Amino acid sequence: MGPAELETAKQPPAALAQAAAGLRLLKFSDELEPEFRRYHLSVFLVRMRWALLVAMLLFLLFALLDAISLPAAVREPVLLLRLGVILPVVTLAWLSTYLARLRPWLQWIGGAAALICGLGVVGIIWVARIHAFPLPYEGIILATFYFYFLTGLRFLPATACGWTTFAAYLAMESGSGLPGEVLLYNAFFLGTSNVIGSAGCYFLEYALRQNFLSHKQLQELAEKDFLTGLLNRRAFSTRAENSWRQALRERHALGVAMLDVDYFKRYNDHYGHAAGDETLKKVAQVIGSHARRPLDITARYGGEEFVGLWYDVSEAHMRVILERIRAGIAALNLPHVASDIGGHVSISIGLAYLWPQPHHRLEDALRLADVALYLAKEQGRNTVVCKKPEEE
Repeated sequence: MGPAELETAKQPPAALAQAAAGLRLLKFSDELEPEFRRYHLSVFLVRMRWALLVAMLLFLLFALLDAISLPAAVREPVLLLRLGVILPVVTLAWLSTYLARLRPWLQWIGGAAALICGLGVVGIIWVARIHAFPLPYEGIILATFYFYFLTGLRFLPATACGWTTFAAYLAMESGSGLPGEVLLYNAFFLGTSNVIGSAGCYFLEYALRQNFLSHKQLQELAEKDFLTGLLNRRAFSTRAENSWRQALRERHALGVAMLDVDYFKRYNDHYGHAAGDETLKKVAQVIGSHARRPLDITARYGGEEFVGLWYDVSEAHMRVILERIRAGIAALNLPHVASDIGGHVSISIGLAYLWPQPHHRLEDALRLADVALYLAKEQGRNTVVCKKPEEE
């Protein structure tokens, strides 16, 4: 393993690294940001549904109020905006929250719906201004706080909606001939509402990101083996089961490997447990550096035994990967005078290569890999042996 690979293997878990780097501009690393967005959606999906439903009901109530109180010349275009533009858009946004395939786009959909609401309210006030009807502008302030605190929008789309609506309102009132002193006060209150909303939305998202990061750090600490930094056995089982089910659905092959440091008890007896721990760390770095894809998994299984799962690889490539691991550990040149095979630390590897079937389980693959590992030891150790289900 080269210096670059070794450095990569030594990098801290993503959440710990992000915590050290800080939350700059409400943005995580490329590795964590997609996961945070899924977390954000899980937290706010129900709130977004209720917020859109409440908005639909409120616009219906405002439409009823308009029908009762507005003169005919104003009533018809206002109702057209409320019932023909705003209400259908909000309804479509509400329905989209129930479509799983649209959920990655809900921030865009919700943001677009919120912006149309805001611009629609500006349009309603403009209609009133044209007909010299004294319709209050405070409805825009209500829409502004709706953007920031009820819709579940993140900071950037919420502020884009709020300030775009603010700019549209100023442009509309400037063109409608509203007296300057009135426009100044209206702009001050609406601008202040946006400042409060922007700050509040920023701190809400910042706090949510901190909570996510803390949760992620605890999860990483719970999943990691304290000595090697690889996953522990429990975390491997959970993730490997997910990969197994995905491979079964997508009909992809898996390589499941058991890896065991040769004569490690003798190593500990001769060099001491502290030296043994350091050796296990170096061995783990080599193993982990060969499982960098998202669905590849490596873990310490217990003692000097490691386990790995590689997703959707050919048998030939799987053998190459494991041979590189074996050679990489040999290249560490760690003295092992108590070993019967060359005087340096080495590893034996058993591989189970298979396509998961409905009647198979992950435990079957692990058992097959363990059989292959036993054969590797029988064949002199420091080697890779592969077995397939049909070879049992």
